Parts: sequence; C-alpha cells; structure tokens
Amino acid sequence: MNFSKQILERALDSGSFPVVATLLVHFTGDISILDKLPKPNQAVLGETQGFFTDKDKQTIKEIALKEIDGFFSKSLADDIYIPSYEELNKMMNFIVGEEVSSDYVPMMLRDLNISTHSSKPNLINSKINLEVLIIGAGMSGILAAIKLAEIGVKYKLYEKNDDLGGTWYENQYPGSRVDIANHFYSYSFEENHQWSEHFSKQPELLAYLKNCFHKYDIEKHTYFETQVTDMKFDQLTQEWSVDSICHGKKNTERINIIISCVGQLNQPKIPEINGLEYFQGDMFHSSQWPNFDTISGKKVAVVGSGASAFQIVPSIAKSCKELTIFQRSPPWMFPNPQYHEEVDDKKKWLLENLPFYSRWYRFLLFYPGSDQLLDSLFIDPAWKDRSDSINQENDEMRELFTAAMLAQISDQSLVDKVIPDYPPFGKRMLQDNGAWLEALHLPNVTLLNEGVEYMSSQGVVSSGKELEFDTIIFATGFKAKDFFYPINIDGGSGSFEKIYRDSPRSYLGITFTSMPNFFAMYGPGTNLAHAGSIIFNSECQINYICSAIEYMLSNDLKVIRVKPEIEKEYQDRFDMRHEKMVWQHSKVSSWYQNSKGKVVTTSPWRLVEYWNWTNNFNQDDYEF
Repeated sequence: MNFSKQILERALDSGSFPVVATLLVHFTGDISILDKLPKPNQAVLGETQGFFTDKDKQTIKEIALKEIDGFFSKSLADDIYIPSYEELNKMMNFIVGEEVSSDYVPMMLRDLNISTHSSKPNLINSKINLEVLIIGAGMSGILAAIKLAEIGVKYKLYEKNDDLGGTWYENQYPGSRVDIANHFYSYSFEENHQWSEHFSKQPELLAYLKNCFHKYDIEKHTYFETQVTDMKFDQLTQEWSVDSICHGKKNTERINIIISCVGQLNQPKIPEINGLEYFQGDMFHSSQWPNFDTISGKKVAVVGSGASAFQIVPSIAKSCKELTIFQRSPPWMFPNPQYHEEVDDKKKWLLENLPFYSRWYRFLLFYPGSDQLLDSLFIDPAWKDRSDSINQENDEMRELFTAAMLAQISDQSLVDKVIPDYPPFGKRMLQDNGAWLEALHLPNVTLLNEGVEYMSSQGVVSSGKELEFDTIIFATGFKAKDFFYPINIDGGSGSFEKIYRDSPRSYLGITFTSMPNFFAMYGPGTNLAHAGSIIFNSECQINYICSAIEYMLSNDLKVIRVKPEIEKEYQDRFDMRHEKMVWQHSKVSSWYQNSKGKVVTTSPWRLVEYWNWTNNFNQDDYEF
C-alpha cells in the first residue's frame, strides 16, 4: 500500500483507538499483542474511544505506527493475517470491553466479512422458470433485486413513485437525516467510506441508494410510477394475478412469487380533526413537503413531536415568525454529541485505506446497539419504585436521560413539558445533540402539551382558543399498522385485511399461511425499536427469502406456504414475549400497538436470535 508513515500518523489521531488496537492482530499475526495494550472499557452506544485516556491513546498510537508501517514496508495488503475463529472472538471481546457470547460470532463474522476470498452463490439449474415481482424500490427493494440477481432469479421491480429511494425519496423535509450511525446504516456488502456526517442527511442517503441501484444494473428491471392495486393467488394455476396502474393505464399479469418491500412507514397518517377541510393556509404532511417556501416569516404550527418533528423544528425555527408545536406526549431522547458531526478527512482516510478498519469500526458501532439494551426493556413484576420505569436498569437510564435534558433547560416552564412520564424506550427513542431543546428556548417558539380540537379557516382551536397560522405541518407519522396498504391482497382464502385486520399473523414477519408464494421485507413485527439497523434486519430477511426460492428451484417446486402450526407457534411466542416488555406497558401508547394495545409492528427478539432463524431455512416448516 502506497502511503507514508506521516500520513498514517496524522490519520491515527482521528481514529477509534479500540479499533486501531484490534487491527494490530491482523498486522502482527499475534493475538497476544492485545494483552500488552491498554484495555477499552465496556462499549457504550455512540462512544467509539473505549474511554481511553490520552496516555492510553498515545501508547496504542506508537505501537500501531511501528507495526503497521513495518508491515507495509515488507508485505502487501493481501498478506494480512486472518485470525482463527477463537482469535476473532477474543478480538470482539477486546474491542467492546466485555465477553461476547460465542453465539454472536457466526453472525458478526458474516457482517464483518473477515475473509480474503469472496465467493458467489452457484446459479441454480431448474426445470421451472420462476419470475419474482418486487414491490417497492426503497432500501429493501433494491437489496432484494441485488440478491435475486446473485442467485440468477428473474425479477421485475414496481415502484409507485417516479424515482427510487422509498423513505429517503419521500421524506425531503428540512433536517431529514438518519438516526442510526451511517457506517452501520448501509449494506454490509456495499460500504461507503465517504459519508460526510456520522448521521447523514436525506440527500446523501438517497445518493447512496441511487449509486447501488445503478451499480447493480437494476434500472432495466424497474418500472416507475407503477402502483400495484390488487393481487389474488390462483390455486389452480399456482400464480398470482396482479393488477397495477401505470401512467393511468390498468394492467393485469401473472406472477409466480411476490416480495413486498413497501415497508411500514410509507403511507402518511393525518389525524382525524374536525374542520380540516376549512383551513385556508398551507397544510401538508412532513413526508409531502412542498417545493416552495411556506416557512419564512410565517406563523407555523407543527402537529406532533416525534422523530420527524425533532428534525424539522430545529431546522425551521429561526426562519419562522412564530412556531407552535402541539404534542400529545414528549419523547425520550438519547444524548449524542455526534448527531450533527461531520466525518473529518483523516477518519475517511482510515476507513478507505487501512485494511479491516471499516469492518471493525462497523462492529464497534453495532454491538453496543444490538442486544445490549434488551434486558432493560423487560418489565420486572416486583418493580414498585416508579411508574415511569420498569426495572432497575431502565430506571438508571431514566435518570441519565432526565439529567441530560435538565442540563439543557434554562426555562423551567419547559421541564414538565419535555420530561416523559412513561418508561424509557416505551416509544421510539430519539437522537439529540441539544438542537431540540435549544430550539424550544427561542422566543418565537411555543411548545403546547395539548392536541388540536378542531380546525378553522384561519388556524387551530386548542383548549378553547383559536390560534391563527399560515402553515400547518403534520409530523404525525404513518399508517404503520395498515400492512401492505393500499394493495388489496387475497391469497386464495380471503382478503389479508379482512382476515387479520390490525392483528396480522406471520412466521418471522416474512411468510404467511394465508398467502402462498408471498414474502415480506420489513413486514409485521420486524420494526427495530431497541437495537441495530433496519438494513441488518432486511439482509436477514432477503437471505432467508433467497434460500426459500433456491430450495423451490432446486426441487422444481412451484408453491411454498408456511404451515399453519408453524405460523401459530411463532406468533404465540411473539405475543407472549411482548406481554413482558416495555412496549405494552400500561403507560405507553404508540404506533407500535394495534387498537387493542397489542404490539404488532416491533420485534421483541435479540438480533442474534433473528439472524439464526433466518440464516437456517428449514423446509420442514413449509408445505410445497
């Protein structure tokens, strides 16, 4: 590798020192070197320096300079040492400062891609010619297309919008950005070393997806502005009859297999407010932001204080004449000083040039935010101390988050408005670097802990008072429980909507007894609220789907349907687990729950559990 010791030295100053220390095993071929280095403390989400002192960092830097420079003075990158299974486990233990169960090692090795050899799946020769329809060209749809092409399966992709990107195409509101660290919120096989920020904004995320879309030549298989309206499985022909509308023209066709990639967060939810139609100003959902200025110098109302409002309000507050926020309940926020931080050029250099640096950095981001938090989300039946926490660990987090918020509040009238009265993680946890509370302190910003009673031609009536607005923004989320909406799906035994209503049953959130030859990505019960990246879950799902399709092709099978008893057993376990968890706590009401308060959108599983289940397709679970 062609770089100078001086370049390496400068770059290391911006590096993650637990990562740098771990890499030395690769460069020396000696696992015992970790015993000679300072040890990181237990990894915490968002903290990538292992709580090392300056002295510790200097020690690691000096050894790293010597060993890495020495390696490249006499070796090539291809000669780098690949540790054994046991050694990799020790490296994992070291970098996160705790014992990583061996159960996690196979999963993390897949994501780490610690290998000098790449292998492509064997293409299958089959007597039958299956065609797959992918619905939706967002993150999961693009992923599905890439993986189907890898195994040689014919597919087409329908997208209702005029361009790709899904969530990252539709949500173009000011401040829109990801709240999972970008170096993990990306495909495991398609790293981006040039993210401009640790939590990138919408345009950069969309550009990343577009790059993948074009790199893997998906465009020739894609039909934009094509909305699937109806699907019915024909038991006789063992095919789906699919109705779609493209540019106003209705089309009907026969398809063997369908993969839904429509997601859970794609249909805007506008609350049912009397008088909505009378308002004469500008009014829109956050995901339908207009292409003209409705903010500058205007009286603006934001309805909602969830994830999108958290990003919108700090971005527009100073431009508004007045800004009023209507919130039902305040969100818990996780303090993260990196949330708006740029990635400097030295960090990018390390990610791009130092072998395995990006992979171990990804692991360090992932592990503390994977299953580490899950134990704190189970309700302790003996816990009687407080109603706004559920166990000792959860209460400690409540105190931590509360203290972080109080430290940012100078206007004491805000305290009761921004400190939640329900347990942490009961609703979606939001990232914050201080921008939200800073915006609430502005003289032109008002936070109201009340809802909208009804609308008038001039604005909003709340608490018996009419407030006039020029612009109303609904940051009110999506129809998350209307799975596959607005598509009418009939698997041969009746409409999905009528069978399940708002209590869908599935196996792994991927397959359904009532719908043969149908797979879902980001289906019921697969949203992640405690850990990880939804892209991680999507990769689990498409690997499972591809395994199922490969089995069908290898055995010349035309139909696959999960057995009813398998679906029931899985769903029973899913429901029983949620009964013990924070998302069904008596003080929590959220979009995770259906009309009966039962969680239907969110996964209760450890990521390692879900990975194992989806990594091992079992034909005995299915009827063919």
